[in-house]
Amino acid sequence: MGTTTDRATRARLDERYGRTRPSGARSPLARRRLLVALGVLALLAALGWAAWAGSGLAAQQRVSSQVIGFTEPTDSSVTLTFQVTKDPEGTVRCDVRAMAEDFTTVGWRTVELGPADDDVVARQVEIRTQQRAVSAEVMGCEAVEG
Repeated sequence: MGTTTDRATRARLDERYGRTRPSGARSPLARRRLLVALGVLALLAALGWAAWAGSGLAAQQRVSSQVIGFTEPTDSSVTLTFQVTKDPEGTVRCDVRAMAEDFTTVGWRTVELGPADDDVVARQVEIRTQQRAVSAEVMGCEAVEG
């Protein structure tokens, strides 16, 4: 009986003071290998995400637009003149709108600008309106894939 108690006590003391590993515990070498493997996986995941995000940014062209002006509106239309800065070989799609005095949209049009000789393209478009507009603007332009 004394021997079983001594073994149990010795096992508890060995485990408490690190002389043996508890059952299921990893050795320091196994723990280090696991940490290295997890680090490598995290690094690969970060590199994969960066490549994915970077390819999406590279696929998007740098596109900007600027309103040059618009004609005196009639009760049914306004003509907007604007310019777009884009990749000369690329195609962009721009949404333009006409607004009434209370800032409600009274006309909308989507315009596509294809490849050009220069990176700045000026365009004049007529926007049909439901009522007299007091202003017109470019809502935004984006590169068209493909």
